[in-house]
Amino acid sequence: MLKIAALRPFARCGFIALIGIMLTACGGGGGESPTFSPNPPAPPSGSTVTITGKVTFDRIPFDAQAGQGLNPAATIQQPARGIVVEAIGASNQVLATTSTDSNGDFSVQVAIDTSLQLRAKAQLVKTTAPTWDVRVLNNTNDDALYVLDSAVFNSGTANSVRNLRAASGWGTTSYTGTRAAAPFAILDTMYRAIQLVTTASPSTQFPALNVYWSTLNKPTLSRSCFEEGDLGTSFYTTGGFDQTQCDTVGRTVPEGIYVLGDFQQGDTDEFDQHVLAHEFGHYLEARFARSDSIGGEHGDGDKLDLRVAFGEGWGNAFSGMVLNDPVYRDSFDGMSDDFSIDMETDDTRFSDGGWYSEASVGEIIWDMFDSTNEAGDAVTLGFAPLFSAFIGEQSTTDALTSIFSFVTAVKAVAPASAAAIDQLRNGEQIFGTDAFATGETNAGGDPTVLPVYRPIVLNQAQQSVCVRSANGVGNTLGYSKFFRLELSANALVTVAVTGLPDPATPLSLAATDPDIFVYRRGVVVEAGVTDDDSSEVILQRPLPAGTYVIEVQDFDLSAPSSIPRCMTIAVTGT
Repeated sequence: MLKIAALRPFARCGFIALIGIMLTACGGGGGESPTFSPNPPAPPSGSTVTITGKVTFDRIPFDAQAGQGLNPAATIQQPARGIVVEAIGASNQVLATTSTDSNGDFSVQVAIDTSLQLRAKAQLVKTTAPTWDVRVLNNTNDDALYVLDSAVFNSGTANSVRNLRAASGWGTTSYTGTRAAAPFAILDTMYRAIQLVTTASPSTQFPALNVYWSTLNKPTLSRSCFEEGDLGTSFYTTGGFDQTQCDTVGRTVPEGIYVLGDFQQGDTDEFDQHVLAHEFGHYLEARFARSDSIGGEHGDGDKLDLRVAFGEGWGNAFSGMVLNDPVYRDSFDGMSDDFSIDMETDDTRFSDGGWYSEASVGEIIWDMFDSTNEAGDAVTLGFAPLFSAFIGEQSTTDALTSIFSFVTAVKAVAPASAAAIDQLRNGEQIFGTDAFATGETNAGGDPTVLPVYRPIVLNQAQQSVCVRSANGVGNTLGYSKFFRLELSANALVTVAVTGLPDPATPLSLAATDPDIFVYRRGVVVEAGVTDDDSSEVILQRPLPAGTYVIEVQDFDLSAPSSIPRCMTIAVTGT
């Protein structure tokens, strides 16, 4: 996505009563009166009856014209596919459980003449291969699960049909009712993403995934407190860090996808299917493959760190593959506007292309997938080879994950298409021929970023290297520099970096707070991050034989600047 980087125990949750339907979880809901079939099936001969029905939700689609946002006047009903449906009796006893099919239809058997209600849970569950468990929770209400309940009724003595509808809650110019449709719209995009993955890997076992949505989730930039809805943007996180900016005692952030929903703050994402599928793509990176992305803000025309460019470009392309639609759209300003990227065509907002451009990465991956072969695109691989490369060689590469490593992995899976893939890659001004970008000539306007990976050899002379923040701070092109270290045998290694101006680089300054990160297949195995020191040393650390990437940067580069900050680096050992 082109932005930065609800069931508690049922008795504790409040209810919102509607016309015949209730939604629990204190933050969503809506519906209409149960629908009865005028000609229900004949009553059974035994002591049970069958209740069938369909669960639907309102979807507010995008306006046909890009830039016009969502169009509530064109709201449609869509089936809630694969969700859990329960028949609930007295004292919240579960009488029967099932899941809706691909048409949103369900069927349960219950005892005759029984008081009950039907509950549609915002949860996708499948327990036989392929398996999954996806829930939509309210992060501002103790992570309660969203559920949609019918009114209480008597099962009677004849089979019957009862439908449930999650309404959007939209009035004339704003939301005036409970937004019951949102959790189910989110789940439907998760369902589509799962179906795409299973076309390539039919026995996939998806790790449990929670999606956190609330009408209080807002794009606050000055504060981050997820339990109070201060998200900044929609995102996926592996979690595990503390929320230190909350007014209450901080807690460890759970893994999951967090989704904006505050209409008053002008940005909701529950109907932005590309945004949701993009974040599912990040979940796939983290749980099935590997993501080396460092995250951070990104947008139109940004020249990004190669790891970030790949992660965001992959997410964009994956969303297009899920929806079979290359036009990525993200609504904002309430519903009245949207941002879009057409991955089928070059977009001049994103410069002339390159390995540092998420737009270039997205276009390459999309064009390898799709069946439309425009000029310069002679590749039609579909999803399976891309997914095979993604969870295969891309996840084990010795390089950092980037478009270089991904293209290399895809060509290994589909060697007959290698020449056409290279042509596609070259069309985006990317020329590196392997995972380590050998032969890359596109410097993005800064010759010092090449080579992408500089060779460094044990016990050889120190090198001078300069970093800069001309493209922004933290996650941009040129902010970090990378070295490739090959160890043919186990070694006790010292990495020493000292801030010194480079005589060969005009106007250069000494780095004042250099940092060092040593990676083995994307994992930091050693780091030197001492504060406010002009030198940094990782001293005599045992490293097994293998290929390592060393990243250096100057932490004091806290504002955009074209002035080079330079340092020397040497790797010694025995």
